[in-house]
Formats: sequence, C-alpha cells, structure tokens
Amino acid sequence: MSKIYWVSIAKRTDEFEVEQNVIEKIFAKKSELKDFLEQEGYCKAARNQYIKIDDKLIYEAAVEKVKMK
Repeated sequence: MSKIYWVSIAKRTDEFEVEQNVIEKIFAKKSELKDFLEQEGYCKAARNQYIKIDDKLIYEAAVEKVKMK
C-alpha cells in the first residue's frame, strides 16, 4: 500500500471571506511536502494545517494523507 500527501490551499482576506481551493498539490513523499511548505513560507498552525500571511492575505493549507492500494 502506498501513500500520497494531498494539500489544499485556500486564500482568505479576513475572518469571514474565504475563496475555495486556490491550489491543490499532490506529493509522493512527506519530505517533498515539508520542503514545499518551508520554501513557500508556511508555519504550522495545528495538526495537518499550515498558514502563511502576506500583506493583506492569509493562505491556509490543509494536508491529508491518502492511502492507496
């Protein structure tokens, strides 16, 4: 059984306004996922959730581990 890591990134301008899934990416290895998040400037917010804050935007990345047969 193999695993992939699926990342869904949403863009938010304030507490109430959220745009759905700006970016979706798939990674074969956890190390690739961590490298991507680190290079893009994301910080860990909670389990399987990361955030990045730019001038007036907040990006929220949700990570899911998918097991495939």
